[in-house]
Amino acid sequence: MAATTTKKTTVAKKAEATDAPTTFEFNGVEFTIPSAKKLPFEVLEAIDDDRSEVAIIRSIVGPEQWVAFKDTRPTIEDFEEFAQDVAEAAGFGDSGN
Repeated sequence: MAATTTKKTTVAKKAEATDAPTTFEFNGVEFTIPSAKKLPFEVLEAIDDDRSEVAIIRSIVGPEQWVAFKDTRPTIEDFEEFAQDVAEAAGFGDSGN
């Protein structure tokens, strides 16, 4: 996942400007992502440590929402779509997939 982006959704831009979280639905489950500056510091550490995309996305969504995502029994393709949704909601624009 790229730490910088060239494209942001209108919703993500608005959320970032107001520091409001962004909510989206994935596989029938609602997820709420804080604005970029309100993300946990561990997200920045995961990016800096060049950890996997899974580790970064898991850090962004947090433990409870990560369990909710896994409870949907996702495929790898589902994860790629979820990662894109999370990245856009967090204001990153593109997960790099």
